[in-house]
Amino acid sequence: MASTSSVKLIVYALDVLCTLLALVLISFGIYVAVSYNLNEIGELTAYAYVGLGAAALLVVLWGYLSAWRENVCCTVTFIIFLCLVIIAQFAVVYLLITQEKTVASNLANALEATWEEELNSPGAMSLYQNWFQCCGRGSPQDYIVNERLPPETCFRNHDKSKPENLIHTGCRVEFENYWQHLTKIFNILVLVLIGFELLLSVISCRLCNSIRNDARRSYF
Repeated sequence: MASTSSVKLIVYALDVLCTLLALVLISFGIYVAVSYNLNEIGELTAYAYVGLGAAALLVVLWGYLSAWRENVCCTVTFIIFLCLVIIAQFAVVYLLITQEKTVASNLANALEATWEEELNSPGAMSLYQNWFQCCGRGSPQDYIVNERLPPETCFRNHDKSKPENLIHTGCRVEFENYWQHLTKIFNILVLVLIGFELLLSVISCRLCNSIRNDARRSYF
């Protein structure tokens, strides 16, 4: 019985770790979907992270209940569904990793709406230009072709007195790089989650055997 209790503690610990990672993925996906004006691929990407986290959260909750009840049938069913979820998660994260640049490019499309707003209402791009130390959509030339001078946010330290302070990097490139870096971090988190889930499936098999052995010993 002590062996079963020890294995249960490991299962609970892995359940907690998987739950935390799942909540992080869900929060990230919701944040992206709510905070930015995304195109169709951008929305699919955001919902993919939500789906990855939600699938893990549901199956891990089932695993927790199975371990708590010490039910062999529930534990075996949990292991089967966990393996199916792992396969699905791996397929999704494989697409996210192999299409990393495409994903970043589509997420960065949210900047296009801000640039259009900048043309109608000067100052809309200030957040991006201050954040990424960039200027215009593609370069400062974007302002000039629209018969406007680059604003203060296009100059280092907002100092327009020296022409060499003008920032020549466009915000679109910087925003894409930002998304590429961010998605890479969360793709690694997904892989870590899958790793914990694989370990959880192995430990759950051990728990299942331990519960079965305890049940057999109780008959004698």
